[in-house]
Amino acid sequence: MKFLVFADTKIDSFVHMQLIDLSRSLSKVDKMDVSFSYHSYLERSSGITHVSQFWNPYPRDIQLEGWKSDVYLRSYGTQFHTDDHVIWDTLNKLKSHPHREFLKQVLLFAEDYRLEQICVNGRPGMMHAFKLRKETFQVHYNREYRKHIQQKRTLDALFCHIILLANKRFVAVPQETQELYQELRSLLTKLTTAKSTEDIAAIITEMAAITQKHLNLNDMKTAYRSFSDQSQQSKTTGESEQNFDDLTRNNETQTKKTITKDEDSDKDKDDKEKESHSSWHDETSDPQDSFLQMDLDQGTNTDLLGEGAREAESGDAVFGSVQTSAKRTDNNDFDTQNEHEAETDNNQSGSDSANHFPYGEVNKNVTEHFLPAKPATLDEIAQYDEYNQEIAPFVSQLKQNFLKTMEHKRTAPREDLHFGRLGKKLTRLATDKNPRLFRKKQESQQELDTTFTLLVDCSASMFNKMEETQKGIVLFHETLKALRIPHSVVGFWEDAADASTNDQPNYFHEVISYRNSLHQSGAPIIQLEPQEDNRDGYSIRRMGEELAKRPEQQKILLVFSDGEPAAFDYESHGVLDTHEAVTRTRKLGIETIGMFIANGEITEEEEKLMQNIYGPQNVVVPSASELVDYLMPVLRKLLFKSL
Repeated sequence: MKFLVFADTKIDSFVHMQLIDLSRSLSKVDKMDVSFSYHSYLERSSGITHVSQFWNPYPRDIQLEGWKSDVYLRSYGTQFHTDDHVIWDTLNKLKSHPHREFLKQVLLFAEDYRLEQICVNGRPGMMHAFKLRKETFQVHYNREYRKHIQQKRTLDALFCHIILLANKRFVAVPQETQELYQELRSLLTKLTTAKSTEDIAAIITEMAAITQKHLNLNDMKTAYRSFSDQSQQSKTTGESEQNFDDLTRNNETQTKKTITKDEDSDKDKDDKEKESHSSWHDETSDPQDSFLQMDLDQGTNTDLLGEGAREAESGDAVFGSVQTSAKRTDNNDFDTQNEHEAETDNNQSGSDSANHFPYGEVNKNVTEHFLPAKPATLDEIAQYDEYNQEIAPFVSQLKQNFLKTMEHKRTAPREDLHFGRLGKKLTRLATDKNPRLFRKKQESQQELDTTFTLLVDCSASMFNKMEETQKGIVLFHETLKALRIPHSVVGFWEDAADASTNDQPNYFHEVISYRNSLHQSGAPIIQLEPQEDNRDGYSIRRMGEELAKRPEQQKILLVFSDGEPAAFDYESHGVLDTHEAVTRTRKLGIETIGMFIANGEITEEEEKLMQNIYGPQNVVVPSASELVDYLMPVLRKLLFKSL
């Protein structure tokens, strides 16, 4: 487990989630992600807004506003107001130009300048972030200007001069570029008033013709801005078009049958056009990845199909498109048949359900494996008895305090009622218009309507904490067992060795089950051992589902963990996914509490991490040896809350 790290800088996971929410809200793209990259740009095909690591070294307030300005510029500006194809076409035309990098940087800066004006005019709330961005860039590019002058990179210095000039900051034009600047001056003025990407591209084309005359100047060496890669966009678009062609059967090749029988009839205009569908079997030389696939009755690639016709079945893919478009008519008496067809439609018409991932998109390839507790060995029983004796005084104290409080609540009378037994405060009869003079004893409550699940992180980073953690689990089990409260204890981890892009095996080791929790020994708790990775979001969702099935009214999910979730292709999304899992579980009526076990000293990042995931319902334990001391008040509060 580790924090989100990029370029040796820790990124606050809560800030990352804020930027993702902001990007999705502005771009109107539900799955828009935010990535920390060298430059800021929008990767439209992949749905990623890249924010620049330029802001990493700055103080927290400037850093956050800088990242927000990147999101504003890309998710709102570029998303709706930039023509990517115009940018790509212009850059392609400049590939052979001797000053292509200089022209590219001016093109991208001019586009960002135009987008900034659009953002501020359309969303005045963005003004503060862009003002701070401009002030920061003035200082940065002024420093870069001086550096380029010393290094004698004239076009680099001229580019910094252009940016500073656009931001009302004046510096001298480099001596070697005086003539070029005078020729470009009118065009640079036009750039600040351009209304579209096409206008900017046209001006850059004019600038290219002028700069080509100054071959004595070397091209820029520094890249301050980037744009999305056209090849990646084309690849994604090509795949989409291919899939669409498959569905519409536009890419199918004709078989011999389609070109032998109707070859001569093409000249006859009266003949109707015949539609043909390709078929595939084991001897087909070039099978197509088509939606429509049928089997031949004969094993040779001839122009004749088999004589026997195959009876259609309702589940055939051939008839899928017909079934999904079928509708029930108002004027028929075939109620039974129509009901059956309607049911089939509901099952097959739902591309949304096919694309919906109940446990989150980052968990779509997770496969789960449940491991029951093994019979405890003699060593495990002895180890458990040792832990049990050590925590017995704590269990006894919790039990006695709870039972006394519960008995007091049962016997304490309710007063100030309109009916019941007459109370002692009779003076209200004279002082109050509507006196409440009666009282009534509490109804006796035999058992608590509460259940618990303890989810234990069994990742590799728990190797030096598991022994003390087991003591906390023993306290949890023995206390609830003494109070006759059903509960379960489950360890979770992901097998990193077998994890791949298409399969991420996750294991749940249930050492204490609901059905046996009130009378079984807790010795299987000792079987919990450090394993490999942890996918907290998926585990919380699954255990939340199991807990929601319980009949008890109050359900509590307690999570022991020691750091940020880390699993296969999960590190950059782990905190957000776990936060969403906690939110979703709480919406099911399950109280979800996280207990973070630190390594001896609680850092600010660890506190923020737990706050970002669990909100105020989290407890940070300095070390595993203090887990029992911190767990006691948590259990006491939860138990008293259930009364």
